[in-house]
Amino acid sequence: MSYIIHPYNSERTINWASGTSTELFIHPSDGNFQTRQFVFRISTATVEADETNFSDFTGLTRILMVLRGKLTLIHEGRYEKVLEPYQQDTFDGGWKTRSKGRVQDFNVMCNSTCEARVTHKPCRQGDMIQSEASGKWLFLFIHDGTFACEDQRLKSGDLIEYVSSDRPSLSCIEDGNCIEITVY
Repeated sequence: MSYIIHPYNSERTINWASGTSTELFIHPSDGNFQTRQFVFRISTATVEADETNFSDFTGLTRILMVLRGKLTLIHEGRYEKVLEPYQQDTFDGGWKTRSKGRVQDFNVMCNSTCEARVTHKPCRQGDMIQSEASGKWLFLFIHDGTFACEDQRLKSGDLIEYVSSDRPSLSCIEDGNCIEITVY
């Protein structure tokens, strides 16, 4: 098998000051989010307050993509950016950042030993997704819709980890959206 499906697992959800965060993947597998002992982490989160201050993640680069809602990111002394669904911002986790807006978002955090790229892939029924990305790690996150990988049916929240360069195609059964994550 050239892929592993990491099904959505609500037991990997933690509460934070203004919402929740669900870990989809962490590398290495014995990494620890609370102590910041990881190379990279992929997660989804909710922001359930009108305004919130982001936690300090000094030493990490953050990529945040809005999945639902509208979010204004305010990186104090740097810039502001308004994000609507599938728009993203990449920023230093040590920046003093706050936000306005209630959203569901997608996050990738990397330490200084790697970089990541996050790409939205909208799909229509009958489309085939074949990733040509090259990186050390490649993932596809199913945001919504219905998809299949070979004989495996995938649902919202599932994360596919491709473990070889022989990557099977993902077929779209019902219109939806995927997020491709490449880690270098």
